[in-house]
Amino acid sequence: MGTVGDRIKQRREALGLSQMQLAIKMGYNNRSAISRAETSGDEIGANRVKKFAEALNCTPAYLMGWKDVDFVVEDDDLEFFTEAYRRADDATKEMVRRILSYKEQFDKLKGE
Repeated sequence: MGTVGDRIKQRREALGLSQMQLAIKMGYNNRSAISRAETSGDEIGANRVKKFAEALNCTPAYLMGWKDVDFVVEDDDLEFFTEAYRRADDATKEMVRRILSYKEQFDKLKGE
């Protein structure tokens, strides 16, 4: 899974953010702090990891490599998706189950 810096870069790219966009989101004037974080490996303090996690909408545990989940599900989102699934017809529920099954198979192929 790589270093903290690798995971910061992977998450930033997954969100479609440039280093400058992330820098602005974190309150920096230029991208050099982001570049240093991405190339410094695991030499990032806990406070900065937390700040990166907030800006990248993920958990500090993900950035530290302790968990594989790279996103945060808010309680409101979980309630919304649960209710939408509950109200869906059988065909839609089957499609959701199939998509999740494909995702699991894909993750296994990637070695996750």
